[in-house]
Amino acid sequence: MNDRILYSSLAYAGVSPFVACALLPLAGIVAIPPFGPLDQLVNSYGLAIVCFLSGIHWANYLANKDELPFNLMISSNAIFLLAWFGFVVGELSTSLAIQIASLAVLLFIDWRLKSDAVLTAHYFRVRVTATSLAIASLIVVLLS
Repeated sequence: MNDRILYSSLAYAGVSPFVACALLPLAGIVAIPPFGPLDQLVNSYGLAIVCFLSGIHWANYLANKDELPFNLMISSNAIFLLAWFGFVVGELSTSLAIQIASLAVLLFIDWRLKSDAVLTAHYFRVRVTATSLAIASLIVVLLS
């Protein structure tokens, strides 16, 4: 399996819980026993994804620190910590809003990395699609 297929598959599989948590309430499903209410489930999952994407930035920093325009370990760690604090001390709506902003900022960082030829155009297109679906799903959950 080549890298394109692998990261594309992982990205789209990773965004599917966001989409499911946004769409299942339209079918009258608001919770999944034993996991609980979908809004709380997507909140926990969103935090995990922000952590995962921050970890990808750490890996990029460790592998390519000489080619990077800024320290990804500091920027992505700050973004994750903000999302974590929002999750721990904030209301559900605050946490979801912070996760939306976090995903957008992490995508912006990836845009900068693509501009500096650290990331490929294909990888960035996959990230844009997956992140757009995640953000749209979180907005649906936030507004419902």
